[in-house]
Amino acid sequence: MKPLVIKFAWPLPLLLLLLLPPKLQGNYWDFGEYELNPEVRDFIREYESTGPTKPPTVKRIIEMITIGDQPFNDYDYCNTELRTKQIHYKGRCYPEHYIAGVPYGELVKACDGEEVQCKNGVKSCRRSMNLIEGVRCVLETGQQMTNCTYKTILMIGYPVVSCQWDEETKIFIPNHIYNMSLPK
Repeated sequence: MKPLVIKFAWPLPLLLLLLLPPKLQGNYWDFGEYELNPEVRDFIREYESTGPTKPPTVKRIIEMITIGDQPFNDYDYCNTELRTKQIHYKGRCYPEHYIAGVPYGELVKACDGEEVQCKNGVKSCRRSMNLIEGVRCVLETGQQMTNCTYKTILMIGYPVVSCQWDEETKIFIPNHIYNMSLPK
């Protein structure tokens, strides 16, 4: 007996419909997500996303790379500050993070500094011409944000930053501290 497909000519549109994925059943929109605070909603979306993260806002950049309310000479500074500020990449711990002990306005001047080689494959960084105090947080244990343990290292050096163009202020602003060069 011959197969049915050979005996019956299938029209092309019907064949194409068979190749489409099945239609999802139920409600397409999750309205509960829109009832959340916008900052919480954005955090959840970024945490659960599989693609690249959206670039941080200027407010978030300032929060991530400048000192908070807690004095940074505390031995447990990195653990409390990185958890409080929620500094992570999709829930995973950063192996290393730098926090500057100066106001953001002082750090903006670093974008006018000397161009130097970055680490981690970033093409161009700028080194500040002014010595600043800062903190280097080095991951000791843990992989997920909830169990990261950092070692706090107080430093005095020249911050090496990457800069981005800010459309609002029309100037280059630092968006990440990659290193702190020690004075010679």
